[in-house]
Amino acid sequence: MKEKEGHINWARKALKFIATQGIATRFEDWSAIARRSMLELKQASSAAEVLFVKKEDGLTARIVNPESSVNDKIYIDPGVLDVFGDGPQYFTSPFEQLAAELLCQFENPAALVVLPLQETGLSGVLMLSWQYHFDFSIEFKEFISACYDKIRETAQLSNTHYELEELKARFNSILQTVPQSIVFIDDSGNNSWVNDHAAKLFDLQSGHVQPTLLSAAMQSLRNSASNKEEIFRVGMELFKSADKRIDNWLWIFDQPEKLVLNVCCRPTVSENSSGMLWTFDDITRQYLFDEHLKELNVQLEEKSRLADEQNRAKSEFLANMSHEIRTPMNGVIGMTSLLRNTTLDEEQFDFVESIRLSADSLLEIINEILDFSKIESGKLELEEHPFFIHKVVEETYDLLSVRAAEKDIDLLYWIDHQVPAELIGDLTRLRQIVVNLVGNAIKFTPSGEILTSIRLLERKEAHYELEFSVKDTGIGIPADKMHKLFSSFSQVDSSTTRKYGGTGLGLAISQRLVERMDGKIWAESEYGEGTTFKFTIKLKVSAEIKQYKPLSVQKELLEKSALLIDDNITNLKILKGHCELWGMYADLAISGAEGLAAISKRSYDVVIIDLLMPDMNGVEVAREISKINDTPLVLFSSAGHFPSGHEEDRKLFAAIMDKPIKQSYFNKMLLNVLSKPVEAAKELISEKTLPTVILPAEEQHLSILVAEDNIINQKIVIKTLKSMGYECDVVANGLEVLSSLERQPYDMVFMDIQMPEMDGLQATRELIIRYGSQRPVVIAMTAGAFEKDKQECFDAGMDDYITKPFDTENFAIKFNQWKSEILGRKEN
Repeated sequence: MKEKEGHINWARKALKFIATQGIATRFEDWSAIARRSMLELKQASSAAEVLFVKKEDGLTARIVNPESSVNDKIYIDPGVLDVFGDGPQYFTSPFEQLAAELLCQFENPAALVVLPLQETGLSGVLMLSWQYHFDFSIEFKEFISACYDKIRETAQLSNTHYELEELKARFNSILQTVPQSIVFIDDSGNNSWVNDHAAKLFDLQSGHVQPTLLSAAMQSLRNSASNKEEIFRVGMELFKSADKRIDNWLWIFDQPEKLVLNVCCRPTVSENSSGMLWTFDDITRQYLFDEHLKELNVQLEEKSRLADEQNRAKSEFLANMSHEIRTPMNGVIGMTSLLRNTTLDEEQFDFVESIRLSADSLLEIINEILDFSKIESGKLELEEHPFFIHKVVEETYDLLSVRAAEKDIDLLYWIDHQVPAELIGDLTRLRQIVVNLVGNAIKFTPSGEILTSIRLLERKEAHYELEFSVKDTGIGIPADKMHKLFSSFSQVDSSTTRKYGGTGLGLAISQRLVERMDGKIWAESEYGEGTTFKFTIKLKVSAEIKQYKPLSVQKELLEKSALLIDDNITNLKILKGHCELWGMYADLAISGAEGLAAISKRSYDVVIIDLLMPDMNGVEVAREISKINDTPLVLFSSAGHFPSGHEEDRKLFAAIMDKPIKQSYFNKMLLNVLSKPVEAAKELISEKTLPTVILPAEEQHLSILVAEDNIINQKIVIKTLKSMGYECDVVANGLEVLSSLERQPYDMVFMDIQMPEMDGLQATRELIIRYGSQRPVVIAMTAGAFEKDKQECFDAGMDDYITKPFDTENFAIKFNQWKSEILGRKEN
């Protein structure tokens, strides 16, 4: 029966509903809360029916009847709920604004109340219906609003309770899963908690424990530690500190078994409470491993010290061996050089030359072994000094040109114009690599040509990567022997009947030197066709980069024409490239006949002719050209001299140059020939570096003292100086040097390093102290072949050094250099 709305105490009903909702003591999900709340609200409001329309997703909404025990699933379009806004809404018949899908769920509805829900995890509406006209009074609406708020509050509290329970479960799971022992102590002293690992460590129950029990357990554990005094001291510092934080606090236990705990402590402060979180990490295995590693490091340091001592002993042995070997070698080479300058018949000269060549070969082997030993022991240090890149090849060819000429091998080189002219690195070691490769090429090339080329691979700011290539036309290397190339003490042909000798160290040393220069080395070869060795290195350049164009275009050469006649195609291409670089035009001819045909068709400003060509040599070609016109002729000679029996033909040539051709000399020759009248240019020009000519002494007096304890070496120096027109005094040790300087001044002292009583280094230091700027020039004579030997000489104050063994030519070069310096000082 319809109850009179005006007699209902809606406020009282609201309080009753709220009280009923508040007695929930367990977690309920949204659907359960909505179902229970709707049934209680139906009873309190005397509604005929209630429905819960839950929005499942963007495409589906499900109608739930909280009074039905059957779980019927009725789905409708969720769009029908879009008409409802926020808060309770009231509808009376007719329901024009409501969808039929909703209205059909009620039996003869006359009034509806809709409660929209938009909470976390829930979206939908609660609906109440009456089958008679219902007065939505202010009191009723207040009742509905109070109930609506309570429903939402209950759902929110339930959700919060759920989230806290879930967080607690996850937190406990994490703390129980981690391998560390974890302890939490509330500063209030009312709450403490330990995980399973900590419970086992302190012999307590896992979870919440009494703070007094936990404190006693921790104190007992600390007292049983072997480092309890240290733990107590650090603990006092911890509790006095402002932040109450500590890491890597070691608690070490020896009983009943080894245990090491890494203890960390952090304060945990929230808005309403604070406490301390402790972690105890068992690092016993790591601690024992670290202790073992420390023992190993001590042993390693001891072994390293012994290895250093052994390396030092090895280095000292190598230095002593070098000195002991080079001292007699100095006698052999020095005396041989002196003997060559005496009057000898042909057979005697042949004997002396054989001795010299054998001594040079022996010295080369010794140098390779010593170099390899230095590299293997890590004692080889690379220098960094500016040098000109073309010097590497040109000085190599100067050294090896005689050997190449003996086999009629053309030595050629080409440098890419992108390569900087001046680089920073170790010129000596780089030249050593190139000398080794070119020397091997000469050794294994019966005849033909050797081309050394340098090109730029990559540039990164001031760092350049260069590729060197040494290509020969020799015998080549079989494919199955290539793997032996860079092995120590290994030869491609290791049989006792091999044709080519050597230690097998040259390429191994070159490989290690290249690797020290951040590069790599490899070989490409076809058996019977020749071999190409290539290597890359990385070098730096100075701030002002100079490209490889040291010779600018001169107006004397610009637009001049040249005819190049040579049977070597590679040499023709290189010479043509030089000419075009300077603005000249060049035609090529590969034979004398082809050259004569070319010159009969046009005139040239200069004709350059190779001496050794088949069918018609350079002199014969020159004779034929001179019959045609008076074009300046230049002869390139690979033999190192003008052919005998043709001295009268010298006048045919404006210049004569020896191979290998240097770009700077070639340029200078062209300037001399093309910038002067032909008659004035008819002179012999030879740019080849010839053996030093020993000249008689100049009129100026030069006083020389030689300090050397070896009798043979004394004789070598005395006779070498005498052959140059100079006399000298000789002493046998450093003390005698100082005594001689007290008796008379000397301009130059040749000082041996190893001498009895007082060595050369100490003697030099003493004479610098005594005589200062008035001291003589001191030139070291050392059999030490190491870089440190050279540095020791300069550190002692010596002006220069000569490495034993030395021959008369090297000695004369060094002497003449300092003689000019000394005489220049006297004039000033």
